[in-house]
Amino acid sequence: MAPPKILDSHIHLWPSTATSSTDHAWMTPGFFLAKQHGIQEYDAATRSAPVQPAGFVYVETDRYIPSSTPDIPAEDAPEAKREKLKSWAKAPLAELAYLRRLVTGEVQEGDGAGEGDGQRAKGLVVWAPFHVSGELFEVYLELAREVLGQQAWGRVVGFRYLLQGRSAEEVKGIIGNAWFVKNIKTVCEKGERRRAFDVGVDAHRDGVETVEAVARLVEQTGEGVNFVLNHLCKPDLSTPEWGGFERWKTALGRLSSHPNLYMKLSGALNEFSPNQTPPNKVDILKALTPYLDHVLQNFGAHRILFGSDWPVCNVGGPKGEQGNWGYWVEVVESWVKEKGLSEGEKEWVWGKTAASAYEIGEF
Repeated sequence: MAPPKILDSHIHLWPSTATSSTDHAWMTPGFFLAKQHGIQEYDAATRSAPVQPAGFVYVETDRYIPSSTPDIPAEDAPEAKREKLKSWAKAPLAELAYLRRLVTGEVQEGDGAGEGDGQRAKGLVVWAPFHVSGELFEVYLELAREVLGQQAWGRVVGFRYLLQGRSAEEVKGIIGNAWFVKNIKTVCEKGERRRAFDVGVDAHRDGVETVEAVARLVEQTGEGVNFVLNHLCKPDLSTPEWGGFERWKTALGRLSSHPNLYMKLSGALNEFSPNQTPPNKVDILKALTPYLDHVLQNFGAHRILFGSDWPVCNVGGPKGEQGNWGYWVEVVESWVKEKGLSEGEKEWVWGKTAASAYEIGEF
């Protein structure tokens, strides 16, 4: 049976003008994702599935910055600080300009979208430099509002600052930075509207300590912020004997005790590396079920949300660019059916949880 209405809580988009390593450092020459991935390409990837998404949440794409922190002396004049920060964050601000075009319908050639396509973007999760001083953070937010414009800024439902791809010690250092917590509270709790904070960590490659560090972040921040964990925190699915499984379970149990914390069912197709992702539902569910069951047991259907991680799901997905989105829908639907979730609980997993976590409303 096809799932009910879907709000895809995690997709990425970029225009043809943002496909080099100076736009995204991870887009190395020849990498197959280094090409236009717009709403039109997303539509093509979802078209063969039994149910097409009613809408989606855009998640920032880790745009290039030239250094970990901007070189801006404290004694600089305000306008000098603004110009230096604007130059340092050139690529992230270009991402916001792209989002503005999508939302307003003023699309350009290479954006991969038609005039009204952006209306299906029910929310935008954007990047911000949470690790800088409060003064510079406020300057960046001012720049972001200007670039996005009122209409697109109103569509911003959350922020993300990636912690994956960093050592456990580096993650601890970032989270231990007092400005990091203060800036999260400033924009996600105390702003003109409550916005979520998406958390991306990689237990598979960076260690379970990174997940444990996030638990400390949530505890420091308090219950005024909605945290959304990405990709099951990326456990190692390449072997049933993963040594970090018990620590992963304990860390997620600790995190789930906070009622304002949510977990995305996303990203799993990429966590079988260095092995091949199983191409059939029986084998992939055999590997995934212990993880998904633990998430359901601890978070409940009202705090887990479907996300495709398109087009990054194509990195490890076994069904090709036109089949991986639908395959992940089938995998999640099979698991949901096996668990005996009620129709109401299914509605939460497929869309209502995302709408709640990001305070989107109707979709």
